[in-house]
This record gives sequence, C-alpha cells and structure tokens, in this order.
Amino acid sequence: MKAKRTLLIGWDAADWRMIRPLLNRGKMPNLQRLIKMGVWGNLHTLHPVLSPMLWTSIGTGKRPYKHGINGFSEPDPATGAVRPVTNLSRKTKAVWNILNQSGKQSNVIGWWPSHPAEPINGVMVSNQFQRASKDPENWPHDTQAIHPSRLLQPLSEMRLHPAWVSGEMLLPFIPRAAEIDQEKDRRLGSLAKILAEISTVHAAATATMQLEPWDFMAVYYDGIDHFGHGFMKYHPPKDPRVSDEDFEIYRHVMESGYVFHDMMLGVLLQLAGPETNVMLISDHGFHPDHLRPHSLPNAPAGPASEHRRYGIFVMAGPDVKSGGEEIFSGSLLDITPTLLHAFGLPVGRDMDGKVLSKVFREKRPVEYVESWDAIAGDDGCHPSDRQLDARDAKAALQQLVDLGYIDQPDEDKEVAVAETVRELDYNLAQAYFDGKKFVEAHRIAVRLWAQWPEESRFGLLQLQCEMTLKAHDDLKRTFNRLNTTIRRYAKEAQAELARLDEEHKAQAAAGEEAEEKLRRKQPKIRRLVGRSKVDEAGLKFYEARVLMAVGEDEAARQLLESLTDTWPGRQQRLFRLLGDLCTRLNEPEKAVEWLEKALELDPDDAEAHLQLSRAQYLLGEDYISATHALTSLQLNYFNPRAHYAYGAALVRLGHLEWAVETLEVAVQQARHYPEAHELLAAIYADHLQQPIKAKAHQALAAEAREANAQRMADLSADLPSVEEQDDAAWKVVTANFEGRQPLCVTGKAQAPASERLTVVSGLPRSGTSMTMQMLVAAGLDPLTDRKRSADESNRKGYFEHERIKRLHQDNTWLAEGRGKALKVVAPLVKFLPPTEACKVIFMERHPREIMDSQRQMLERLQKPGGQAHSPHLARVLLQQMEDCQQALRSHPKCDLLTINYNALMNDPEQTIARIIEFLELPDDKAAAMLAVVDPQLYRSRL
Repeated sequence: MKAKRTLLIGWDAADWRMIRPLLNRGKMPNLQRLIKMGVWGNLHTLHPVLSPMLWTSIGTGKRPYKHGINGFSEPDPATGAVRPVTNLSRKTKAVWNILNQSGKQSNVIGWWPSHPAEPINGVMVSNQFQRASKDPENWPHDTQAIHPSRLLQPLSEMRLHPAWVSGEMLLPFIPRAAEIDQEKDRRLGSLAKILAEISTVHAAATATMQLEPWDFMAVYYDGIDHFGHGFMKYHPPKDPRVSDEDFEIYRHVMESGYVFHDMMLGVLLQLAGPETNVMLISDHGFHPDHLRPHSLPNAPAGPASEHRRYGIFVMAGPDVKSGGEEIFSGSLLDITPTLLHAFGLPVGRDMDGKVLSKVFREKRPVEYVESWDAIAGDDGCHPSDRQLDARDAKAALQQLVDLGYIDQPDEDKEVAVAETVRELDYNLAQAYFDGKKFVEAHRIAVRLWAQWPEESRFGLLQLQCEMTLKAHDDLKRTFNRLNTTIRRYAKEAQAELARLDEEHKAQAAAGEEAEEKLRRKQPKIRRLVGRSKVDEAGLKFYEARVLMAVGEDEAARQLLESLTDTWPGRQQRLFRLLGDLCTRLNEPEKAVEWLEKALELDPDDAEAHLQLSRAQYLLGEDYISATHALTSLQLNYFNPRAHYAYGAALVRLGHLEWAVETLEVAVQQARHYPEAHELLAAIYADHLQQPIKAKAHQALAAEAREANAQRMADLSADLPSVEEQDDAAWKVVTANFEGRQPLCVTGKAQAPASERLTVVSGLPRSGTSMTMQMLVAAGLDPLTDRKRSADESNRKGYFEHERIKRLHQDNTWLAEGRGKALKVVAPLVKFLPPTEACKVIFMERHPREIMDSQRQMLERLQKPGGQAHSPHLARVLLQQMEDCQQALRSHPKCDLLTINYNALMNDPEQTIARIIEFLELPDDKAAAMLAVVDPQLYRSRL
C-alpha cells in the first residue's frame, strides 16, 4: 500500500535519554508502537542550538545563512521597535510552499516561526495562535494567526487560557500542588501556561486533521522544551544544588510532560490512520542527567546551553521499513529532502540535507532540481512587500524574555534594535562556522568585536575562526587582546556594580521608589555581573588550544593538566582535548586514559569516540579501534574522518570490501581527502588487483594534496582587517547606489490637486524635511501637528504629524490630507490607502551620508549611535529604499518621483524643475523653492 499522505510531528527538545527509561517502563505506549512499526534513530542538530533557526532548517532543508531566520527577535520595520521573529524574514521556500505549487494541500499548525500565517492551499495556524492575553475574558482573535480567515472564529473558540487550567489537570504533574504558596512560588502558573499552550495547539491540530482535507500535515509542540527549561533541574537523579523540598514537589513534571505528549501522539496516530506516513522528530535534546549545566551563560540565549546535540527521529507508514530498525546518519537538514522524496518530488540541489533513503521500503533514485526557489508557481508564500502589525507582538516578546532566550529590550528603540541586530549577526556567524564557512564567520566576528569590545564571546568566536583557519600569525595576538579586554571590562563592571549599589541605597534612604528602579535595571545588572567575573580556567583552556595550534604542545599539556581538578562541569571537553594532544605526542596509552574519562561523562560524544579509535589504532587494537569509529559514525554519519578511521581499522582486520565501502563514503563527503584516496589506491592495487581504480585514486590523492596546499596558502594569508572589509563593502554599496536610475511614474493619480495626497517620503535624514519646506514655499499647506519643534538637527522644522507614526494601525483619517503636503517615513508608505490618489516624492541619499547624519543627530540627543558606519546596515537601507518604491509602484493610484538628495544639493535648479513638473506647480514657484535650499545644512558629505 502506498501512503496517501504524510504527518510530521515536532516535539521541541525531545531526547532519547529521557524517553528510553519511560519506554522500558511502558509509560509511552504510543511512541513504542510507532517505533515498532517503523524505524528510529538520532537526529543531529545544528549550531547554534536555537529553536527558530533549527525548525526553519527542518522546514527548508537549508542552513540559517540560506533561509534567513537567525534568532528569536528581529527589528520591526514598521515601528522601529523589536518584535518576536516572524516568517517574513525567511528568504526561501519551506516544504509546504513546495508542496503547494506541486498541487498538494497542507495543514501547518504552530510551526516556529510561522507568524503571520501564510496563504497556503490548506490551513496554517501560526505560532502566535496559542499565546494568551492576561485577561481570559478579553482574549482577542489574532487575525494574522490563522489562514484561511473562515477558520478564525471556530479555531479561536478551541483555545485554552492558562487561567482555565484546573487543579485536577495539574496534579499528574505536581501531585503536591496544594502545598505550594503561589504568592511566593510562580512555578505552578508557569506549568499551567505550558499546558494551556500545547493543549491549544493540539486542539487546532486534531480539528484540522478531521475537518480539513490534507496531503501533508505538520504540527509543532514546544512543551517539552519549556518543561525542560522550567523543571529539568528537579528531575531525578537529584541535583545537589536543588533543595530537598523543591525536588520532592517538582520531580514528576518532566516525566509527566513526556507521558502527556505520548497521549497526544496516540490521538494523532488514530486520526492519521494506517495509510499515512508519520514522522516524529525533535530539533535537539535536553540534558537530563549529570551533564545538566552548573550555570547558564550570562548572555542572550543562555538557556540553549541546556540543550543536547541529538534530537529524536521516528518514521513509520506504508512507505517505510517496519520492525523497529535503528538508522544512522540523520540530520535536521535531511527532513525536507526526505519528505519531498516521499511525495515523489525532486530535491533542490541548493538544499544542505540529503534523502534518508534507508528508511524506505523501496529504493528509487533521488531526483533533483537546481532550486525550488527558481521554479515559478503558486507557492503560498507571503508577497514581498508583506508587513506585520506589531500591536500583538508584545506578549510573545515578553515570553522570550521570561524564558531567558533574549534580554529585555532596551527602552530606547535605537539601542534595542542595535542589540537585536547584533545578536542576529552573532547567531549568523555561528551558523557560518557550523557550516564550515570560517572566513564568513570570521568577518562577522571581527566586526562585532570591534563594535562591542566588552562582549568577549565575539572575540572568542574570532579566535576559534583563526584557529580553524590556521591563521597562526594572528592567534597569539588575538588571544592576548581577549585576555586583556576581559580583565579590563571585568574591573569596569565591578566598579559600575558598586556604583549602582550605592545609588540604590541612597534612593532607598531618600524614600524613593528604589525597588522599582532596581527592577528596571535588572537586565543591565545581570550583564554586569556576568562581565565582572573572569573565567581563569576558561582562559587557560583557550590559551592551551592556541599553543597547540602553533605547535607548542608541551606548554599546552602543562596548562591543560593544571585544570583537571578545577573545571567542574566542563571536564568532558578538557579530557577530550588532552586525549587529542597525547595522540599527537605519540602517547596513545595516555590518550586512551583521557578519552575513556571523557566517554564516562558522555557516552554519546562522537568526537571522543573518533579520537579513541585513532589512539587504539596506534596501539594495534584494531577491533576496538573499528568499534569506536563505528560508534562515532552512528552518532554523526557525515564525518569523513570517522569513515577513514573505520576503513583503516577494517583493512587491518581483513574486511576489505567493507573498508572500500566506507572509504568511498569518506571521499564522497570530502573530495579532497588525500589519505583516504591513498588508502583506497593501496587496497585496489595490493589486495583487489584493480590497477585502473588504484591509478585513479592515486591521481585524486595528488590532486587533493595540491588543492589543499593552495587552499591553505589562501587561508594563511592575512585575513582582512575591519578597515579592509569596510573598504571593499563600501565600494559595493556605492556602486549599487550610484547605479540606481531616477524614477518618474505618472498617470495613475487621476485626481485634481485638491483631491489628492502630496507625500514626501524617504529614510530618516534623507532630506524629507527640506523637501517639505520647499513644498510649503511653493504654496502647499503642510499636514502637521507641530508637536516636534525645530532643533539643531532640523533648524527649520520637521513637518511631522503624530498620527502618521501609527499609519500601519490606522490610515482611515488620511482623507484630511487631500490637497496638502505630508511627510511619511519610508517604511510606512506601503500603508497608504489604495483608494487615495497620491503623488509621492521619494528622497534617496547615499546610505553612508544617511547613517553619518543619523549618528550626529543621536549624539546631539545623547543617545548611542549604533552601527553608524556599517556597510551591512547600508545594504539594508538600500533594500528598504527599493522595497518601499516597489510598494509605491504597485499602488493603484500612486504617481512616484525619486529625487537624489545629493543631486538636489549640488544642482538644485534642475531638481526643482523636476518637482514642479511632477506636481504640476506654476513655474514661478521655482525661486521660492530654491531659496529654501541651504548648502550650509549639507553637513554629512562623503
């Protein structure tokens, strides 16, 4: 029987280490049944282990630097504030979009991120649907959370508010709930919130499964992850840092959370029926044992350190092997290619994953297309100019703050956005590093550390890139700078904490609202506390790695051995590095001792198994060497070094055909792997008598050595400095800006001047206020409330109106502006009503001048200047110009004229003539308009 449809179930943070004991005790019968019906295994995660990035990689088959989702929050272009991450930042098609244009119907429930809901052929219920308001009696419907809109009312009625979660529902999780003083202990409320949200998602999923047709169904539950961050510390075995009372009250939460998910799984399996392929996955695991971190990093997304590198994978159904076979080699990136293959569709060559062919009953060749993004069709994606109403984002943003995934955004919008972009860039750099794009990661790390030298994590990433790139000339210099800046900013943080403490005492003595002021400063205080502590052991560890990188192995050994009893919680990494070092020093017996200690701490450490395989190989323990290499491959199949180690051991054991098979995989995964080619050549020549293949691999080995030598020569060259990176990037920005052609689109604003809007738009500091002054001089009345008075930044006034700032929320009043001139900042012009005739003058200015002018303005206001000279931000500004103008060109009643501010200041007569012609003004207005142009105000020039 061929599957009629496919169900994909996501359990965020589900972990086999939690699940296996529950299966053995019969606590998860539905999952047990699914495993026996199909196949199961580990699912290797990506780094950084941040859920929005990972679930988007699952849904697209691509790494974050390709799909564009790089964190938990993002700037809101409409409001200039910060909002939870949306799918509007995704820049590639998800699997449901591909299925959409292939004629399939999909239901997608709760995927993260999936807000606002995409207009797919089927149903999408976004990840904002289950977020409750504080007042259960006033819980508004989010119109952007559900597609199609006809389901808004019936699905919203299925929501469960945390206030409606009864004590009876909580008792299976916390049998002693009645003993909790809820005035002091808010954990019961946290549990109720988690249960309400996953129950709401489950209700929407089961309803759409039964009442809406579908070929593909995807439903995502975040409950296990939230249970883990809130309650894993209380899970047996008892952590000595947890009190006896807390342990006894909350010890059952994690187990009950898994049992609850198994119950929901049973319902989904029953509704799906036997004709459906079912895939159950998690994006990563969650440490449930002695590897639980002793403390969380004092940085945004610090709770991610509780995650484990392996998620779960289970698949069953008519197209899938049965019998409960364990499969290996799975990665998050493989899910979308495998789903497409199950539907008989080709896989995009631009996807980073592969088809898990071993799961299927029938073997058939994988078909490919270059990129699904290049194939036109009705894919159900958002239109390019789609924007999100941010009014309902505050509660969701606060949840991310409460969970510890992001810091409380600064009250100053400019600071909040700058910090948000910083974290997105940092996550992107880590994703590049994880994808072995070390030069790209290094460029971002250098930029971030130059802008935020107090953030040592940026310097550490730069150091890691340089170690990988073998930039030996830079390593010691970078480490010394890191060591110096950590100590410098630790002293500054200590002094600032002391000052804040004295300030708090003085406020309390004076009877001021000291506690409330202290509460508002808590995010800052947490950052200062983290910065005030110098991790001496961590610095020694990285100093040792630097010494190893430059060949000073004995000095590195002394440093590492000094840490063996003084680095609790991180000894596994230390023992693994000592094992590697001893192997390099040709001391395999000592290496085995260290590596076995590492595996005692974490038996699922793939790298430790690989290193132990090498050490045992040197000792002549070929069978043990092969066993550890195979274990490493089972944990992480895409590892050519492990394939080589396994192949080398198999050769000694006489299993030549197996050795050839795994070595061929090694050179498939890493084409330029000379040792693997050479070993294959020897096998073919000396044992299998196949001289043609032997000669081919000898040639490939020589080619690989030459290619690697050239690559290392390229990488060993000095990496570009910040200034060199800037110069190259600014040249591209300038070329793109100067290559833009002025636009004049007319003929759509068919209305007399008294009945149309005259709009001046552009990015802040692009000359919009001066253009408004010219229009006023030409006789047009400005639509302004005059609340913002003239200042040093705009000596002749701003000509703004407060209501225009909320245009994305309410544009019904704009009829008041007919016959007048009004200023609308660029990101808001897309909210001009399609019923209003408009003539829009859009001001363009070189992004570098815009940012310089903005920086000067912020300095006059005594606010941080942010990324004032970032070419990355300049490219964003250019794209904003293009997006806004595209929205205006699409407006059914809008005429558009673009004006180059630089040309206006250098040749005002010609530019004013264009404006007069565009607005059909009398020619005699030119002199008055020209008088407005004051070259002395052109203060930010290239």
